Amino acid sequence: MIFKIAFTFGASVRWTVLGVALTIALAGREGQAASQELIEFNRRASATAQLLAGITPNPPEPAFSRLIELDAWKEHQKWMSSQWAQVRVRLGVMESWRDHEIKLVGGHRRTLIYPFSGPDFLNAYTLFPDHYRYVFFSLERPGSIPDMESVTAVQFTKLLADVRSAFRDIFERNYFITSYMSKQLTTPWIRGTVPVMATMMALMNRRIVRIEPIDLFPELTRAFDAPDSKRPRMLLRGVRVDFANPATSAHQQLYYYSLDAADKALEYYPEFLNWVGQFRHSTALIKSASYLLHDGQFSKTRAMLLETSDIVVQDDTGIPYRFLNHAPWQVKLYGRYHRPIRPMEYAYQKDLEEAYKTRSAPADLPFPFGYHWRGSKSGLMLATRERVAN
Repeated sequence: MIFKIAFTFGASVRWTVLGVALTIALAGREGQAASQELIEFNRRASATAQLLAGITPNPPEPAFSRLIELDAWKEHQKWMSSQWAQVRVRLGVMESWRDHEIKLVGGHRRTLIYPFSGPDFLNAYTLFPDHYRYVFFSLERPGSIPDMESVTAVQFTKLLADVRSAFRDIFERNYFITSYMSKQLTTPWIRGTVPVMATMMALMNRRIVRIEPIDLFPELTRAFDAPDSKRPRMLLRGVRVDFANPATSAHQQLYYYSLDAADKALEYYPEFLNWVGQFRHSTALIKSASYLLHDGQFSKTRAMLLETSDIVVQDDTGIPYRFLNHAPWQVKLYGRYHRPIRPMEYAYQKDLEEAYKTRSAPADLPFPFGYHWRGSKSGLMLATRERVAN
């Protein structure tokens, strides 16, 4: 099927049937090599992401030529280039570790599930670059890519400052701080996770094919819009980002949903976890997750992950060790275990601490992962379901 699509930018992402040609074979193609597909990138969206990443748009975007001449953008480019050079060293270490330690069968057909992700495409794609589908969910709104064509020089300067603010923690600590994100991702210029994830895609040399808002349960949306309806504190919002490797045209998908994943809140969206859980034999990534899965209020999300996943890569904030230290799971420990940071001391795991002490020396973890990011203090668990264990 041939679709012609283009972006209309504004407070939300809208679609019109004109513009850039995109050829994608839809039916029955998910399991086939995406490199066989002819994909044309959305130039405006990809150029916007590159601009935010401090990269001169390639191919050039004439509408942005005035912006890359500004001193503010040149300073931003210098900062992003310097920071990214340091981050690339860390990512290179992660990639080497991944290639040696994580063995996936049929990785190009897999789904990665990343609960409480925020906009952390960086870690997900570094550890699992060959998955076909990425499913993220967390509290932060998806938002939209900013409209660069109409932005003034003053507004653009503020936008770039907001981008740097949003990236400081992930660049330095390798995680986002939830309480900070509530401010960093709700400025007049950075509205939600989409601009940050798109910028990460540009930094990792990926091009955006399309960005499409998703209403997963339209009947519930209509019901909650009724004046007398009992609605959740936080309405479900979703977006799908299709992106591709320009060298190979390999096509991948990122689904991002903002919602409260606590058991009580999920009563408003009882089918959400079933939707995520349909992607069987998935990979789960959990890090810097505020120990939410240790709390009985998130038991449904925890159960879905245990049921759906064949591989779990996590720090100690993820699924408690007691759920994984028996059949059908095999667990390999890396790095060190340290007691939870304040104010989350309640999530101390004595059994995990003992496992680190009693097992033959846990393997080294040569990169920061989770809250204990300073001084080689991080720990990581790699849990593999026995039917796929190496």
